[in-house]
Amino acid sequence: MEAPEDKLQKYRNKKKREEKWKRIILKIRDFLTFDKRVSNCKEEMEEVLEITNVNGSTGETRSWDIILRYSLRVAYVSLWIILYIIAIEMQFGIVYLMLSGLVVMYLNTRTGPKSPGEISAYSVFNKDFKSIDGSLKAEQFEREMGIR
Repeated sequence: MEAPEDKLQKYRNKKKREEKWKRIILKIRDFLTFDKRVSNCKEEMEEVLEITNVNGSTGETRSWDIILRYSLRVAYVSLWIILYIIAIEMQFGIVYLMLSGLVVMYLNTRTGPKSPGEISAYSVFNKDFKSIDGSLKAEQFEREMGIR
């Protein structure tokens, strides 16, 4: 029979493995969806580089965020250009370009649910058909044009 300490250690190891897999999956998802959030990367970068803020300001970590964001964008663009050159050599340049456009359009649309209290740009989906500020309604247009 196992000692309670052994069971506890096995449980802790199992939880650590699960947490590690969750982080890996989140990193892969963030990379594939071009996620602009860099907070997870910032924390890991601080651990690796052992960045310490002596004066307590957040300017140093913000600069790391900017550097990381731009370096990731440069990496994405470089990878896309390399793959595009390969596709041109294989005579699939236009196909690659069109598929890239479709992927970018898909990744830039939100497929998840909206947050509570967020209103849609389409008034028919909002509570009480409330429209967003700056939208032009037919009634407003008629009033401005003097049409009766």
